[in-house]
Amino acid sequence: MTINYLAILVCGVAAMIIGYVWYGPLFGKAYMQMMGMDSMSPEQKQAMKGKMGMMYFIQFVLSIITAGVLSYHIMNWSGSQGAVAIAVCTWFGFVMTTTAGGALWSGKPKATAWKLFWITSGAQFVTFIAFGLILGAWK
Repeated sequence: MTINYLAILVCGVAAMIIGYVWYGPLFGKAYMQMMGMDSMSPEQKQAMKGKMGMMYFIQFVLSIITAGVLSYHIMNWSGSQGAVAIAVCTWFGFVMTTTAGGALWSGKPKATAWKLFWITSGAQFVTFIAFGLILGAWK
């Protein structure tokens, strides 16, 4: 079995682009407000900005790991025809349920917790579909 490392790298880049759009123009203000980032002091914001480069790098590596594991399973079990289905099922069975559990136990007000769930889970859903499309096309 071969793994297309270029496809996995492209998945990592796609995840970063999706995250940029999702947590920027689409839902950035709502997400930042629900996470309390809108009330941070200028010093706190500056400290956070100083960590952003490393945070983006770690997120990129995590996305590559996710795409690599997904690629391995798509290659073994589904072939290119079922790549998106496997990606969506993986999201549904693992990511969505874990994110929902996090929302359930977050201690945030119910409405806030579930809004955060839909934002974060939605971003992951779109990312997993992109992974399935990329990995399926480059099998």
